[in-house]
Amino acid sequence: MQIEEKKAKDLFQDRIFTLSNFLSISRVLLLPFFFQSTYTYANDPANIKELFASIFYALAAVFSDYLDGLFARLLHQETTLGRYLDPVCDKLVTLGGLFVVTIHFDFPSWILITYFIREILGVWLGGYLYLKRGLQGRPNWWGKFGVGIVAVSVIWYMSLPYFLEFGAPYSFLLHPVISAYVLLFVLTAGVVAYIVRYWNIVFHPEAIELDPENKKQAKKYQKI
Repeated sequence: MQIEEKKAKDLFQDRIFTLSNFLSISRVLLLPFFFQSTYTYANDPANIKELFASIFYALAAVFSDYLDGLFARLLHQETTLGRYLDPVCDKLVTLGGLFVVTIHFDFPSWILITYFIREILGVWLGGYLYLKRGLQGRPNWWGKFGVGIVAVSVIWYMSLPYFLEFGAPYSFLLHPVISAYVLLFVLTAGVVAYIVRYWNIVFHPEAIELDPENKKQAKKYQKI
């Protein structure tokens, strides 16, 4: 494979001010409101209004994650910057949500640390592929599924005080740790998938031949 290194400034050669990029950034801008409402609710579990506000912010973040990709395709606004901005914003939002439920609602801290390490490695891999290999990695379904599981886990843990106070319609809802271990499984599967996909590109690029007509290869990465 012919290696074509890139500069970070090359990311900004495409359009920056697009609707899809705005939606990506909007997820991060919701975080302070989410932190505030969750903090208020954690200190006063009877304040159901703040719980609903936190759930709204969490669902809005998930919905915007779907919409930014949809509008990028519909409006032909797909850019290299946007493809990196989307997962970076996902990482900030999911880490923020898990951090809050770890502090206030006893989400397992070791799973948060595992998730953090995994996201740091993901950022490193994305940057390495772009800067050193001139490639852009494609997200896999494990990563997207993981974002959804984080949202479920965050909302479930936040809702536990409500269930304990007013009762749960189903007994399993009193055990949000189930979602934490499902998330751990998804994280592990995602890491294995990325290792299989990118090992040769990172360590043995000479063994890779890029073929623009290879649809299977295009699902994994593309040359920039």
